[in-house]
Amino acid sequence: MEIITGVERRRRWRAEDKLRVLAEAAQPGARTSEVARRHDISRGLLWYWRRQLRQGQLRVHDAPEPMF
Repeated sequence: MEIITGVERRRRWRAEDKLRVLAEAAQPGARTSEVARRHDISRGLLWYWRRQLRQGQLRVHDAPEPMF
């Protein structure tokens, strides 16, 4: 048994990273459980991100153009 001490923090996923994981899960033959396991997330979180994407709540914000 492993005893964990200290405070665990939730990871914060950037929209770009979420979209990358979702794109991987959308590949032909990809299994949701395998993609989730590979990225150390739950299948439920992956489905939640999919729902966010469908509802337009998950977008990559364009970076402003540099001004010279």
